[in-house]
Amino acid sequence: MKTAEDRLDVLKKKYLGMIDTKQAEIQVIRQKLALLDELKAEADDGLELFGIPTVATKSEALPDHPFAATGLTESVMKSLSWFGTRHFTPPEMREVLLKNGFKPSGKNFSISVGTTLKRLAAREKILSETLNGKTVYRAKP
Repeated sequence: MKTAEDRLDVLKKKYLGMIDTKQAEIQVIRQKLALLDELKAEADDGLELFGIPTVATKSEALPDHPFAATGLTESVMKSLSWFGTRHFTPPEMREVLLKNGFKPSGKNFSISVGTTLKRLAAREKILSETLNGKTVYRAKP
């Protein structure tokens, strides 16, 4: 028959084992976070992520808040022309617009940006292509 002290030792070993397991899980999560930080740093440096060139979200040539008083289509067209041959995914274009003063009016701004890019490409105002499974858009040369 086990004594109370034996039962306490069993519980203590059980809980210490649980702590070791959780610490190992935490270490894995820390490694994943470090990888994400590394990917973000590479993206911020303008290096390619997943084979798609990343873009600066604000060009040094752009004036402060150039899109504060323009519509979505005009802002998208200006952005693409300012960045020349760089490709944009809809989320990248959304960030460019927001960081350059565009004020969205609806609650589905991300969808509006994607729809605007698709519509402009369909009307052959801009070019679209698929790179590594993602549709990207750029200005016509």
